[in-house]
This record gives sequence, C-alpha cells and structure tokens, in this order.
Amino acid sequence: MVLKPTIDLKRYRCHSVIDWIEVQIETNGVHQAINIQRFASKVLDESGSASKVYVSGPTRTRGYSGSTFIIRLQQPGLSQLGSFCAELLRKYPTSARSVGDLAIAGIEVSVDFYVKNHAEMGSEAQNLLRWQMTEVLQRHLRPERSLTELEENQPRFFATVNGKATSKSLVSKATAKASSKQRSEIKRLGLNERVLAPLRIGAHEQAPIDTTFYIGKKGSPVMLRVMDKTTDQRDPNLGTAVNLAPAECRSRIEVTFMKKPDEVGGPAAVGLETLSDLVEYPFKTVRKLVFEFFYPTANSGDELAHLSFPVNVTELDVFRLSGVYGLDRLQRSITEISDRQYRKKEITTKPRSIDRKGKAVSFEELNRIIDRSLVRLSRDWAYS
Repeated sequence: MVLKPTIDLKRYRCHSVIDWIEVQIETNGVHQAINIQRFASKVLDESGSASKVYVSGPTRTRGYSGSTFIIRLQQPGLSQLGSFCAELLRKYPTSARSVGDLAIAGIEVSVDFYVKNHAEMGSEAQNLLRWQMTEVLQRHLRPERSLTELEENQPRFFATVNGKATSKSLVSKATAKASSKQRSEIKRLGLNERVLAPLRIGAHEQAPIDTTFYIGKKGSPVMLRVMDKTTDQRDPNLGTAVNLAPAECRSRIEVTFMKKPDEVGGPAAVGLETLSDLVEYPFKTVRKLVFEFFYPTANSGDELAHLSFPVNVTELDVFRLSGVYGLDRLQRSITEISDRQYRKKEITTKPRSIDRKGKAVSFEELNRIIDRSLVRLSRDWAYS
C-alpha cells in the first residue's frame, strides 16, 4: 500500500527565501566585534536597508576582540550583500583580493507554504489548512540518510515535561525494555541489539504541530527545522516573541549550513565556499539532500509474522507516530533481521534489499513545487 495524505497542494503558495548569510572576515589588525557591528549597522542605515547585522567572534560568541569575525546579514539581496561587504573591506582591510573571495561561514534557506486566499476564510479554517501542511512536512520529510545516521542528528522535538523543555527523539534508541526473548534471538542471529529499538511502539513519538521539529544538533554543519511559524523575533531566554499577522503565518521548512572557521564543510559541501559562488547559484541542487519528501509504503498483511519473537508494532502504527522516517527505521530493522534469517535458512524467501530511498515512494508533486520555488529563488535573488 502507498499511503498518500488527503491534502490539496493547490491551496498553498510556496515561496523560498534566504534568511541570512554569514561571511567570515580576517582583518589585518585587531578589532572589537562591537565596533565592527556599529559600523556595519551604520552602513545599512545609510543605505536605507531594513536588514539587521550581527557581528561575533569565530565561535559565534559576543564580546570578542581579535581579527577573525563572523558577520551575519539577515535577508540580504545579492547586490546589497556585495556593496555592504565592499564598505566593510574599505574600513577593515583584509588579505582578501575582492568581495567575492570572502568565505561563506553560514547560510540559511527556508521554504514557506502560505494558505492561499486566507482573507476569504475565517481564522479557524486558515489555521486548519496551515496545520495540515505543517503535519505533512513533518511526517513525510526524509532527507539524505547521511544527515540522520549520527545519533545526535536524528529527528527530535522539544516537549514540556514536568515544566521543563525536554528533547525527545522521534525514534528512541533505547533497548532497555526489550524482552529477554528478543535479546536472545538477536544475539543468536549475531546482530546488534540496536535493531530492536524501532520494533517497540513505545520508541516512536509524534511531534506536536506547535513545536519545532529538528534534524541535526545545534551547530551541526547541516541542520533542518520544520515549524508552524506564527511568531517572529523569538527570544528563548526572555520567553518573548512577536505574533505574525495572519497573512504572514505559514508552514516552514528551513535548512542551515554552517562551518567553523578552521573547517571545510557546511556551505562548502554544497558548493558555497566563497561569495563568488552565490552568483547564479542553483539552489535547486540542495533539494534532494535536505528537502526530500516521500510517500510511505506498507504491507497490507502481517509483515512481521516471520519474526521468531513477538513485537507490538505494525507499519501503519509506526507511520501514524514517527512518519516516513520512523517507518524507514522499522523497515530497515525488519530487513536486517530477515536477511540474517534467510542466510541461516530459517526462512525461504530472500528479503528485498533496501537502497537509499528504502521502501518509500517519492512525493513527486510536493518535491516539484519546492523545486520550482528554489529555481525562482536563484533567479530573483540574483537581481535583488
């Protein structure tokens, strides 16, 4: 069975933006970050720009004094970014031969889905449509597996537990609740106990709509977030935020590429090493890496009947909770166990091998919409 959401994608407008770009500057002399920020803010004010700028040290901490700076400019256009950096280099000379030689330290790209004709409907109807899209983005996203293989990068969300914000994994790695029968069978088959984790329904969680869904830990070279965006200028430390107007509320998926000053990675891994790489950059090329959506597939029968130990999950139950990602984890565990059983001649049917896409099917309509939006971003941003 191929499971498809009952959503009308024609009811949404898709728009991609560059939220911010970070430039790394190595000045010839020693300076204070606060002084560079004051100058940079003055340059923006005099140009009539509404962008904001933040200047920090190489580890992105404030109160820095030195010669290596990370300068973040929010929602810049290409021409604005070039003229802004040119002013900085005139004031703070560096070894860079030109603006195009400056290193990109980070970039954040967002894809937003707005409800069309929102003014013609009540707030409740608009909210329901937006929540439906946010749910689809959370449940059907499965980026390149290399981004989720590390334990600290696996999908998670924050929930309030006993009055405290706590990180919860979409699929827990814990196997402590596995039965002795399960453990002995896995040991007999010569497999690692980790394959048992997705086989327990209690290991799977559903991310609430009103929380941010993360892939990749903070500061990772690549980090993804899915959110129901209804506020802006959020300050977690102060617990403050600005409510967005109904027309600006949207379902958002965003990716951050970041690097440390002494490392190559993050932006460079997708071909964005210096500012010159931004000229005519095809943002569509990052879609399959980070913005890849799938329809799940599930067996209509008992797909776990051949296992030699009892489990309390079904493919449908897992998808209801942890979506395409959790179902992929379950199916890979089943395939690993089945393959070992086949090799030991305990079952007669050889399991189908699982490739990069697993058993899922491309959510082509949604992927095409995002492709077109990223193509427009490349075209329009270059002339902004």
